[in-house]
Amino acid sequence: MASSARTSVSKDISRIRARRPLQSEIRETILAEFILSGRLQPGDKMPSETELCEIFGASRVTIRTAMQGLKDAGYIRIVRGSGSWVLPRPESIHSGLDRLVSFDTFASNSGRPIDTGNVEIVHLGVGDDDLTEIFDETEGFTRVSRTKLIDGRVVAWIVDYIPDEVMSTGEMRRDFVGSVLDLLLQRDQAAYSDCTITPMIPDTEMAKRFGGDDAPALLQLSELTRDESGQIVNRSEAWLAADAFIFQLRRRRES
Repeated sequence: MASSARTSVSKDISRIRARRPLQSEIRETILAEFILSGRLQPGDKMPSETELCEIFGASRVTIRTAMQGLKDAGYIRIVRGSGSWVLPRPESIHSGLDRLVSFDTFASNSGRPIDTGNVEIVHLGVGDDDLTEIFDETEGFTRVSRTKLIDGRVVAWIVDYIPDEVMSTGEMRRDFVGSVLDLLLQRDQAAYSDCTITPMIPDTEMAKRFGGDDAPALLQLSELTRDESGQIVNRSEAWLAADAFIFQLRRRRES
């Protein structure tokens, strides 16, 4: 009986930990309902702080934090004592670095539809690709590669490596719709990731994927995603057009 109770409490705590902060949920709802939906156009005034508190049943502190997030992302202008106004839609995809979300989600939250092209899903054995050497013992891997496009322009080339124990190649071929990370999140198999970002000039081979001689400077993201136990469930290598993505990091003073 005691063991059953502990198990129930553990599950409840896991759900609490998995919940996103209320201000983040409100920020994204405001963005979707008032800005991305077109309900308000650039130059229109946002609902007042009091109105938003009533709509969401939230405190002024929570609403202010949500609105500040929209301001930081370039969606609104806040004038103290007067209110907030919608700004023209940013041309680049904006996102903070503190959220474990896919590029598809980045784009959706920025109001920029993103397409997936040149998808290739193949099974690899041990030793077939040097980038799989960071995994512990496993019988094989699935490699998923694809381009990401906005308005027909290639803005990203992404390659993921997933061990067979995490997901089979057959499952990936059946369920993949554009994002490996989204699939892992849906299955509660991704808890956090460590990511390194490196600016680079594309070599000849990479430049061909981004338009040849007109290829832009790139940002290379090398990311290891882990589950709750710390086991690596995905290695992702992504090359992004530097002018299409803006990543933000909030720095705080030491306590």
